[in-house]
Amino acid sequence: MTNAIPPLATTGSARGPAHDIDIRLSDEGTEPECDRFVLSSPSGTFFHLSGWRSIVRGILGQRSFCFIARRENRVTGVFPISLVRNKLFGDCLVSLPLAVYGGVCADDEDSYFGLLTAGSKLARDLNVQYLEMRNRAEFLPSSFPGRDLYVTFTQDLSAGADKLLQGLPRDTRYMVRKSLKAGLEWTEDLSLQEFYEIYARSVHRLGTPVFPRNLFAQLRTEFPNHCRIFGVRKGKTAIAGVLCLYFNDQVLPYYGGSLAEYAKDAPNNFMYWNLMAQSCREGFRVFDFGRSKRGTGSFQFKSAWSMEVTPLPYRYELVRAREVPHMSPVDRKFQAPVSLWKKLPFACTKVLGPRLIRWIPSI
Repeated sequence: MTNAIPPLATTGSARGPAHDIDIRLSDEGTEPECDRFVLSSPSGTFFHLSGWRSIVRGILGQRSFCFIARRENRVTGVFPISLVRNKLFGDCLVSLPLAVYGGVCADDEDSYFGLLTAGSKLARDLNVQYLEMRNRAEFLPSSFPGRDLYVTFTQDLSAGADKLLQGLPRDTRYMVRKSLKAGLEWTEDLSLQEFYEIYARSVHRLGTPVFPRNLFAQLRTEFPNHCRIFGVRKGKTAIAGVLCLYFNDQVLPYYGGSLAEYAKDAPNNFMYWNLMAQSCREGFRVFDFGRSKRGTGSFQFKSAWSMEVTPLPYRYELVRAREVPHMSPVDRKFQAPVSLWKKLPFACTKVLGPRLIRWIPSI
Protein backbone atom coordinates (compact mmCIF):
# COMPACT_ATOMS: atom_id res chain seq x y z
CA MET A 1 0.00 0.00 0.00
CA THR A 2 1.42 3.41 -0.98
CA ASN A 3 1.07 6.18 1.61
CA ALA A 4 1.49 9.95 1.55
CA ILE A 5 4.31 9.70 4.08
CA PRO A 6 7.56 9.20 2.11
CA PRO A 7 9.39 5.86 2.33
CA LEU A 8 11.91 5.65 5.14
CA ALA A 9 15.28 4.19 4.27
CA THR A 10 17.72 3.64 7.11
CA THR A 11 21.21 2.34 7.61
CA GLY A 12 21.02 2.56 11.38
CA SER A 13 18.81 1.35 14.21
CA ALA A 14 18.07 2.19 17.81
CA ARG A 15 20.95 -0.03 18.87
CA GLY A 16 23.67 0.89 16.42
CA PRO A 17 24.70 0.03 12.83
CA ALA A 18 22.11 -1.94 10.90
CA HIS A 19 24.55 -3.64 8.52
CA ASP A 20 22.82 -2.76 5.27
CA ILE A 21 19.25 -3.18 6.55
CA ASP A 22 16.83 -1.24 4.35
CA ILE A 23 13.51 -0.21 5.92
CA ARG A 24 10.65 1.24 3.90
CA LEU A 25 6.89 1.49 3.89
CA SER A 26 5.35 -1.32 1.90
CA ASP A 27 4.16 -0.86 -1.66
CA GLU A 28 1.19 -2.55 -3.28
CA GLY A 29 2.11 -6.04 -4.41
CA THR A 30 4.52 -6.81 -1.57
CA GLU A 31 1.86 -8.71 0.45
CA PRO A 32 2.70 -12.27 -0.74
CA GLU A 33 6.40 -11.80 0.01
CA CYS A 34 5.66 -10.40 3.47
CA ASP A 35 3.16 -13.16 4.26
CA ARG A 36 5.69 -15.85 3.35
CA PHE A 37 8.10 -14.26 5.82
CA VAL A 38 5.46 -14.06 8.58
CA LEU A 39 4.50 -17.72 8.12
CA SER A 40 8.13 -18.80 8.43
CA SER A 41 9.14 -16.49 11.28
CA PRO A 42 9.13 -17.68 14.93
CA SER A 43 7.81 -14.22 15.87
CA GLY A 44 5.03 -14.23 13.27
CA THR A 45 1.37 -14.36 14.27
CA PHE A 46 -1.90 -14.61 12.36
CA PHE A 47 -2.37 -10.86 12.79
CA HIS A 48 0.88 -9.97 11.04
CA LEU A 49 -0.55 -11.36 7.79
CA SER A 50 -1.44 -8.69 5.24
CA GLY A 51 -5.08 -9.81 5.20
CA TRP A 52 -5.52 -8.54 8.74
CA ARG A 53 -4.74 -4.98 7.63
CA SER A 54 -7.40 -5.39 4.95
CA ILE A 55 -9.88 -6.37 7.66
CA VAL A 56 -8.95 -3.34 9.78
CA ARG A 57 -9.31 -0.97 6.82
CA GLY A 58 -12.60 -2.50 5.70
CA ILE A 59 -14.29 -2.72 9.10
CA LEU A 60 -12.84 0.23 11.00
CA GLY A 61 -11.91 2.49 8.08
CA GLN A 62 -8.49 3.07 9.61
CA ARG A 63 -5.42 4.04 7.64
CA SER A 64 -2.74 1.36 7.75
CA PHE A 65 1.01 1.28 7.32
CA CYS A 66 3.46 -1.56 7.12
CA PHE A 67 7.21 -1.11 7.43
CA ILE A 68 9.33 -3.79 5.79
CA ALA A 69 12.94 -4.56 6.66
CA ARG A 70 15.14 -6.04 3.94
CA ARG A 71 18.69 -7.26 3.70
CA GLU A 72 20.05 -8.08 0.24
CA ASN A 73 16.50 -7.80 -1.16
CA ARG A 74 15.21 -10.43 1.29
CA VAL A 75 12.47 -9.61 3.80
CA THR A 76 13.82 -9.83 7.35
CA GLY A 77 11.00 -8.14 9.28
CA VAL A 78 7.61 -6.44 9.12
CA PHE A 79 5.90 -3.92 11.39
CA PRO A 80 2.18 -3.35 10.59
CA ILE A 81 0.57 -0.29 12.20
CA SER A 82 -2.85 1.42 12.01
CA LEU A 83 -3.83 5.00 12.74
CA VAL A 84 -6.75 5.21 15.19
CA ARG A 85 -8.46 8.61 15.16
CA ASN A 86 -10.38 9.68 18.24
CA LYS A 87 -11.54 13.19 19.10
CA LEU A 88 -12.13 12.32 22.76
CA PHE A 89 -8.93 10.46 23.63
CA GLY A 90 -6.67 11.74 20.83
CA ASP A 91 -5.17 9.95 17.84
CA CYS A 92 -2.87 6.99 18.37
CA LEU A 93 -1.05 4.29 16.42
CA VAL A 94 -1.80 0.66 17.21
CA SER A 95 -0.12 -2.56 16.14
CA LEU A 96 -2.68 -3.95 15.69
CA PRO A 97 -6.38 -3.06 16.05
CA LEU A 98 -8.82 -5.98 16.45
CA ALA A 99 -5.78 -8.12 17.28
CA VAL A 100 -4.43 -9.53 20.52
CA TYR A 101 -0.91 -9.82 19.07
CA GLY A 102 1.11 -7.36 16.99
CA GLY A 103 4.26 -5.28 17.17
CA VAL A 104 7.46 -6.03 15.29
CA CYS A 105 7.89 -9.37 13.56
CA ALA A 106 11.61 -9.81 12.90
CA ASP A 107 14.24 -12.53 13.08
CA ASP A 108 17.39 -10.51 13.76
CA GLU A 109 18.41 -7.66 16.02
CA ASP A 110 19.16 -5.12 13.31
CA SER A 111 15.78 -5.59 11.63
CA TYR A 112 13.97 -5.51 14.97
CA PHE A 113 15.43 -2.27 16.23
CA GLY A 114 15.41 -0.69 12.78
CA LEU A 115 11.67 -1.31 12.54
CA LEU A 116 11.15 0.04 16.07
CA THR A 117 12.98 3.20 15.04
CA ALA A 118 10.80 3.55 11.94
CA GLY A 119 7.60 3.10 13.94
CA SER A 120 8.71 5.61 16.55
CA LYS A 121 9.55 8.14 13.87
CA LEU A 122 6.11 7.67 12.28
CA ALA A 123 4.46 8.30 15.66
CA ARG A 124 6.41 11.53 16.11
CA ASP A 125 5.78 12.66 12.53
CA LEU A 126 2.03 12.17 12.98
CA ASN A 127 2.19 13.71 16.48
CA VAL A 128 -0.10 11.06 17.97
CA GLN A 129 -0.65 10.40 21.65
CA TYR A 130 1.28 7.13 21.59
CA LEU A 131 2.22 4.03 19.62
CA GLU A 132 0.87 0.81 21.13
CA MET A 133 2.67 -2.46 20.33
CA ARG A 134 0.72 -5.58 21.26
CA ASN A 135 3.68 -7.91 21.46
CA ARG A 136 3.17 -11.67 21.74
CA ALA A 137 6.71 -11.82 23.06
CA GLU A 138 9.70 -9.49 23.09
CA PHE A 139 12.37 -10.44 20.62
CA LEU A 140 14.87 -8.34 22.59
CA PRO A 141 14.48 -6.14 25.68
CA SER A 142 13.55 -2.50 25.10
CA SER A 143 13.11 0.55 27.29
CA PHE A 144 9.49 1.17 26.24
CA PRO A 145 7.01 1.34 29.17
CA GLY A 146 4.24 -1.22 29.43
CA ARG A 147 1.29 -2.30 31.53
CA ASP A 148 0.86 -5.58 33.39
CA LEU A 149 -2.73 -6.31 32.40
CA TYR A 150 -3.01 -9.07 29.81
CA VAL A 151 -1.95 -12.71 29.70
CA THR A 152 -2.44 -15.38 27.07
CA PHE A 153 -3.30 -19.05 27.58
CA THR A 154 -1.92 -21.91 25.45
CA GLN A 155 -2.20 -25.69 25.51
CA ASP A 156 0.14 -28.21 23.88
CA LEU A 157 -2.11 -30.66 22.03
CA SER A 158 0.56 -33.23 21.18
CA ALA A 159 -0.45 -35.59 24.02
CA GLY A 160 -3.82 -36.27 22.39
CA ALA A 161 -7.39 -35.82 23.58
CA ASP A 162 -7.53 -38.72 26.06
CA LYS A 163 -4.50 -37.59 28.03
CA LEU A 164 -5.61 -33.95 27.88
CA LEU A 165 -8.96 -34.90 29.42
CA GLN A 166 -7.24 -36.89 32.15
CA GLY A 167 -4.95 -33.94 32.86
CA LEU A 168 -7.72 -31.40 33.39
CA PRO A 169 -8.35 -30.18 36.94
CA ARG A 170 -11.07 -32.21 38.67
CA ASP A 171 -13.70 -29.47 38.61
CA THR A 172 -13.14 -28.70 34.93
CA ARG A 173 -13.15 -32.39 34.01
CA TYR A 174 -16.46 -32.72 35.89
CA MET A 175 -17.99 -29.80 33.94
CA VAL A 176 -16.81 -31.27 30.63
CA ARG A 177 -18.33 -34.66 31.44
CA LYS A 178 -21.51 -33.00 32.67
CA SER A 179 -21.82 -31.13 29.37
CA LEU A 180 -21.26 -34.35 27.42
CA LYS A 181 -24.34 -35.81 29.13
CA ALA A 182 -26.55 -32.75 28.54
CA GLY A 183 -27.78 -33.71 25.09
CA LEU A 184 -25.66 -31.11 23.29
CA GLU A 185 -24.49 -31.45 19.68
CA TRP A 186 -21.17 -30.24 18.26
CA THR A 187 -21.64 -28.89 14.74
CA GLU A 188 -19.92 -27.05 11.91
CA ASP A 189 -23.17 -26.03 10.21
CA LEU A 190 -23.85 -22.94 12.33
CA SER A 191 -24.92 -20.08 10.07
CA LEU A 192 -23.25 -16.68 10.28
CA GLN A 193 -26.56 -15.20 11.45
CA GLU A 194 -26.88 -17.77 14.26
CA PHE A 195 -23.29 -17.20 15.34
CA TYR A 196 -23.64 -13.42 15.30
CA GLU A 197 -26.81 -13.46 17.40
CA ILE A 198 -25.10 -15.58 20.07
CA TYR A 199 -21.94 -13.48 20.01
CA ALA A 200 -23.86 -10.18 20.20
CA ARG A 201 -25.84 -11.37 23.21
CA SER A 202 -22.65 -12.51 24.95
CA VAL A 203 -20.81 -9.19 24.59
CA HIS A 204 -23.97 -7.32 25.63
CA ARG A 205 -23.87 -9.23 28.93
CA LEU A 206 -20.28 -8.05 29.35
CA GLY A 207 -21.18 -4.42 28.64
CA THR A 208 -19.12 -4.23 25.46
CA PRO A 209 -20.23 -2.79 22.07
CA VAL A 210 -20.57 -5.50 19.45
CA PHE A 211 -18.67 -5.57 16.17
CA PRO A 212 -20.60 -5.33 12.88
CA ARG A 213 -21.67 -8.66 11.44
CA ASN A 214 -19.65 -7.81 8.35
CA LEU A 215 -16.45 -8.34 10.35
CA PHE A 216 -17.11 -12.07 10.53
CA ALA A 217 -18.21 -12.25 6.91
CA GLN A 218 -15.03 -10.49 5.79
CA LEU A 219 -12.86 -12.78 7.91
CA ARG A 220 -14.29 -15.79 6.12
CA THR A 221 -13.78 -14.09 2.75
CA GLU A 222 -10.24 -12.87 3.45
CA PHE A 223 -9.09 -16.15 5.06
CA PRO A 224 -11.29 -18.84 3.46
CA ASN A 225 -8.92 -21.68 4.37
CA HIS A 226 -7.95 -20.37 7.80
CA CYS A 227 -11.25 -19.34 9.37
CA ARG A 228 -14.01 -21.69 10.57
CA ILE A 229 -17.16 -21.36 12.64
CA PHE A 230 -18.24 -24.13 15.01
CA GLY A 231 -21.29 -24.30 17.21
CA VAL A 232 -23.28 -26.13 19.84
CA ARG A 233 -26.95 -27.01 19.47
CA LYS A 234 -29.51 -28.32 21.91
CA GLY A 235 -32.18 -29.81 19.77
CA LYS A 236 -32.54 -27.37 16.89
CA THR A 237 -31.46 -24.32 18.91
CA ALA A 238 -27.98 -22.87 18.48
CA ILE A 239 -26.77 -22.11 22.02
CA ALA A 240 -23.03 -21.45 21.58
CA GLY A 241 -20.61 -20.59 18.80
CA VAL A 242 -16.96 -19.90 18.18
CA LEU A 243 -15.05 -18.47 15.21
CA CYS A 244 -11.57 -19.98 14.96
CA LEU A 245 -8.47 -18.74 13.16
CA TYR A 246 -5.73 -21.14 12.03
CA PHE A 247 -2.06 -20.23 11.75
CA ASN A 248 0.52 -22.90 10.90
CA ASP A 249 0.04 -25.59 13.59
CA GLN A 250 -2.05 -23.38 15.88
CA VAL A 251 -5.80 -23.03 16.37
CA LEU A 252 -7.09 -19.78 17.88
CA PRO A 253 -10.73 -19.73 19.10
CA TYR A 254 -10.97 -15.98 18.61
CA TYR A 255 -14.60 -14.87 18.89
CA GLY A 256 -17.09 -16.90 20.88
CA GLY A 257 -20.07 -16.85 23.15
CA SER A 258 -23.06 -18.75 24.50
CA LEU A 259 -26.64 -18.10 25.56
CA ALA A 260 -26.98 -17.42 29.28
CA GLU A 261 -30.25 -19.35 29.61
CA TYR A 262 -28.39 -22.60 28.82
CA ALA A 263 -25.56 -22.07 31.34
CA LYS A 264 -26.69 -25.09 33.41
CA ASP A 265 -25.67 -27.34 30.50
CA ALA A 266 -22.09 -25.92 30.50
CA PRO A 267 -22.10 -25.18 26.74
CA ASN A 268 -18.76 -23.33 26.89
CA ASN A 269 -17.04 -26.33 28.46
CA PHE A 270 -18.63 -28.56 25.84
CA MET A 271 -17.64 -26.26 23.00
CA TYR A 272 -14.02 -25.70 23.91
CA TRP A 273 -13.42 -29.31 24.86
CA ASN A 274 -14.82 -30.54 21.54
CA LEU A 275 -12.69 -27.97 19.73
CA MET A 276 -9.55 -29.21 21.52
CA ALA A 277 -10.38 -32.84 20.79
CA GLN A 278 -11.09 -32.11 17.11
CA SER A 279 -7.90 -30.06 16.81
CA CYS A 280 -5.93 -33.01 18.18
CA ARG A 281 -7.47 -35.31 15.58
CA GLU A 282 -6.73 -32.83 12.80
CA GLY A 283 -3.05 -32.64 13.76
CA PHE A 284 -2.81 -29.16 15.29
CA ARG A 285 -0.23 -28.86 18.01
CA VAL A 286 -1.11 -25.64 19.84
CA PHE A 287 -4.45 -24.49 21.23
CA ASP A 288 -4.17 -20.72 21.71
CA PHE A 289 -6.99 -19.80 24.08
CA GLY A 290 -6.13 -16.14 23.61
CA ARG A 291 -5.80 -13.00 25.65
CA SER A 292 -7.60 -12.22 28.88
CA LYS A 293 -7.40 -9.38 31.36
CA ARG A 294 -6.33 -10.29 34.86
CA GLY A 295 -9.20 -10.34 37.33
CA THR A 296 -11.99 -10.95 34.79
CA GLY A 297 -14.43 -13.81 34.36
CA SER A 298 -12.69 -14.82 31.14
CA PHE A 299 -9.39 -15.05 33.01
CA GLN A 300 -10.95 -17.26 35.68
CA PHE A 301 -12.60 -19.56 33.12
CA LYS A 302 -9.40 -20.09 31.16
CA SER A 303 -7.32 -20.54 34.31
CA ALA A 304 -9.46 -23.58 35.18
CA TRP A 305 -8.04 -25.51 32.18
CA SER A 306 -4.45 -25.68 33.54
CA MET A 307 -2.91 -24.13 30.45
CA GLU A 308 0.38 -22.34 30.16
CA VAL A 309 -0.11 -18.72 31.17
CA THR A 310 2.17 -16.12 29.58
CA PRO A 311 2.15 -12.38 30.37
CA LEU A 312 1.80 -10.26 27.23
CA PRO A 313 4.52 -7.59 27.07
CA TYR A 314 2.52 -4.80 25.44
CA ARG A 315 4.74 -1.74 25.02
CA TYR A 316 4.13 1.96 24.35
CA GLU A 317 6.08 4.71 22.65
CA LEU A 318 4.74 7.83 24.37
CA VAL A 319 4.68 10.91 22.13
CA ARG A 320 2.11 13.41 23.39
CA ALA A 321 0.81 11.18 26.18
CA ARG A 322 2.52 11.50 29.54
CA GLU A 323 1.73 8.02 30.79
CA VAL A 324 0.73 4.60 29.52
CA PRO A 325 -2.95 4.75 28.50
CA HIS A 326 -5.55 3.04 30.67
CA MET A 327 -8.21 2.13 28.13
CA SER A 328 -9.43 -1.22 29.48
CA PRO A 329 -13.10 -1.74 30.45
CA VAL A 330 -11.85 -3.06 33.80
CA ASP A 331 -10.53 0.41 34.68
CA ARG A 332 -12.70 2.28 37.17
CA LYS A 333 -13.44 5.19 34.84
CA PHE A 334 -15.23 2.87 32.42
CA GLN A 335 -17.42 1.09 34.98
CA ALA A 336 -20.34 3.52 34.61
CA PRO A 337 -20.46 3.29 30.77
CA VAL A 338 -20.14 -0.50 30.95
CA SER A 339 -23.00 -0.71 33.45
CA LEU A 340 -25.15 1.58 31.30
CA TRP A 341 -24.48 -0.47 28.17
CA LYS A 342 -25.62 -3.65 29.90
CA LYS A 343 -28.96 -1.97 30.65
CA LEU A 344 -29.63 -0.92 27.06
CA PRO A 345 -32.14 -3.01 25.10
CA PHE A 346 -30.31 -5.72 23.19
CA ALA A 347 -31.76 -4.58 19.84
CA CYS A 348 -30.32 -1.08 20.39
CA THR A 349 -26.83 -2.42 21.10
CA LYS A 350 -26.78 -4.22 17.74
CA VAL A 351 -27.42 -0.88 16.02
CA LEU A 352 -25.22 1.37 18.17
CA GLY A 353 -22.34 -1.03 18.84
CA PRO A 354 -20.93 -1.23 15.30
CA ARG A 355 -21.01 2.58 15.09
CA LEU A 356 -19.17 3.08 18.38
CA ILE A 357 -16.61 0.30 18.22
CA ARG A 358 -14.34 1.97 15.66
CA TRP A 359 -13.71 4.89 18.06
CA ILE A 360 -12.38 2.70 20.87
CA PRO A 361 -8.54 2.66 20.73
CA SER A 362 -8.22 -0.49 22.84
CA ILE A 363 -10.13 -2.89 20.55
